Amino acid sequence: MASETTTAMAGFGAASRWASDLAGEIDRGVRTHALLYAYAGFIVAAAIAESFYLGVPLDMQMVIIFGGPALLVLGAMLLVLVLVENYRLWKSGHEGSALAALGARLGCDLFAPRRIANAIHASAFMTIFMIGYTFIKKAIPTMNPFDWDEAFMEIDRLVHFGWHPYELLQPLLGQPFITFVLNLNYNIWFVAMFGCWFWQGFSKRDSNLRLQFLLAFAITWSVGCNFFGTIFASGGPCFYGNLVPGDNPFTPLMAYLNEVNQTWPIWALATQDELWSSYATGEGIVNGISAMPSMHIASSMLFTLLGFAANRTLGWIFATFTFLIFLGSIHLGWHYAIDGYFGAALAVVCWWLTGRLIAWHRRTIDLPAD
Repeated sequence: MASETTTAMAGFGAASRWASDLAGEIDRGVRTHALLYAYAGFIVAAAIAESFYLGVPLDMQMVIIFGGPALLVLGAMLLVLVLVENYRLWKSGHEGSALAALGARLGCDLFAPRRIANAIHASAFMTIFMIGYTFIKKAIPTMNPFDWDEAFMEIDRLVHFGWHPYELLQPLLGQPFITFVLNLNYNIWFVAMFGCWFWQGFSKRDSNLRLQFLLAFAITWSVGCNFFGTIFASGGPCFYGNLVPGDNPFTPLMAYLNEVNQTWPIWALATQDELWSSYATGEGIVNGISAMPSMHIASSMLFTLLGFAANRTLGWIFATFTFLIFLGSIHLGWHYAIDGYFGAALAVVCWWLTGRLIAWHRRTIDLPAD
């Protein structure tokens, strides 16, 4: 009985120390994440101002859409980590209780106070940011009607020596299986996005690189989609025929995609139909059309920069992924090529800028670089 009481007291003491350490790390994290919170607050303030201007209440639906997949990816990542740890214990010939060893690993690593505090701040920051970002994105056609598609189509053709980029790519990519693979890779982008965000957001180390990625992620999306997306409002090649009167130069591309869809699933077509239906009717959860700049390319370029900063091999993997996303953005009718060029350049500028902002902020609050 005495031994059970001693064990219980020891467990309570360990839990109490963990909770105390977590409270300290959360308090410390308020300072280290202050720049991120400030930017998220700025975006929400801009959204509130726009909502008053338009007479439209803030919409939380898109936050829910992002939150669901985020929780699924988090659960999958934790499961993979547990399986990897079990495999490591088995491979190393661990003797004793594997469950106890796994519990110790979870306590000192996956549930370490700083990791949990980092996760809380990253999640809070991103939730606040998404409230403002998603409203501004959805309001793009209300603030500025789609009237840039014809100009971007002409610029695209001028830049590519009189050819539409999809025409240049069609001899190489115009095979049903290749089209399917590019569409599959385009959908994998969601996994890559959530994966990179969780990798850094839930990192145990509170490094400059982590904060740089999180802030660059938010600034790139808001400047790219909310600011430039509103100024240069455009729908993209897949919606060109619905937005620009007269001949549609992308009819052959969309006809090819619909033909391939008869034998290989091209999920982009269903998503495009849903987006247009939501835009045309003003109803539906999936909404917010914006082609310029390509945020698929911009965010993928951020993954590449993050990859090279962490590991050269990972950087090249993400660089290849980004290139395939670029090809898919054109081949699947989502974007003009110049959308991708602009998006990639924007990501590089935002990455450079946030690196210096984070370094300046940490010097200001007298914290070490890592």
